[in-house]
Amino acid sequence: MGLRNLTVILLLGVVVVLSGCATVAHGRFQQVPIASNPSGAAVEVDCGHGPVNAGETPVVVKMPRKAQYCLVTLTHDGYQPATVTFGRRWSGWVWGNLLLGDWFLAGAVADLADGAFYTRAPGKAKVTLAVAEAAVK
Repeated sequence: MGLRNLTVILLLGVVVVLSGCATVAHGRFQQVPIASNPSGAAVEVDCGHGPVNAGETPVVVKMPRKAQYCLVTLTHDGYQPATVTFGRRWSGWVWGNLLLGDWFLAGAVADLADGAFYTRAPGKAKVTLAVAEAAVK
């Protein structure tokens, strides 16, 4: 076996060891559907690095799994702003690392490092916006 083949096999082994089950199954980001009543509300997402415009409802927002929390704020003319907090919890895919036996620790470390260890909760949001006081009069 040549040195080149040995190097390729070694690199593939390292990639497998450093790939956690959750990382492979669902990645570092989660697609979260956001809807509102009425629709057409502006959506801003803040996952700890300042608010970012994410479009108008209905929209699917890409949230990093690693962030402690993500705040989604909806605004619409004539309605009060509303904010939804998306926390994180352990992903069920993390338990897939147990199937790897001795590789559990390496897979769990990889999942923790890239955030795939977590999933966003809630997994979606449907917000009914309240009419603004000024609009009621």
